[in-house]
Amino acid sequence: MVKANETYLIADTSGLVSLTVPTDRNHEPALTATQLFLGKRTTILVPYEVLVETLNVIGKRVGHEPAVAVAAYIAETTLFTVVDTSKEARAQALERFVVQPAAVSFTDCIVMTVADEYRTQAIFGFDRDHSRNGYAILSPKSANQK
Repeated sequence: MVKANETYLIADTSGLVSLTVPTDRNHEPALTATQLFLGKRTTILVPYEVLVETLNVIGKRVGHEPAVAVAAYIAETTLFTVVDTSKEARAQALERFVVQPAAVSFTDCIVMTVADEYRTQAIFGFDRDHSRNGYAILSPKSANQK
């Protein structure tokens, strides 16, 4: 389902939380990054598992109502598309999870597997475990430079 001339980033929980929680240390870099992508042929794909984890984190961190607002924002903003992972992608993510260090979550492995599936190395997030695995993540320094 890869579209020609479309740039894909795969959302990680760290990026979505940073984008939507004003007190997060990477809030400004995440906002800046999304502003750079608006109006371009860019789609931030949100694996369903990432959406679930993001809503759980936001719900615990700042409350149920903000989590509901984030779900609505992602659903209504054309920059984002929520994608279901296939059975094969989940199996590949589990294989990857087995060989990762303990600090790497299964959701991180889903993100990397979906990135491979969409032929991108770009992750909309700040989790260094992705960069240690060869993916490009947002950096507060580069996102702040327009």
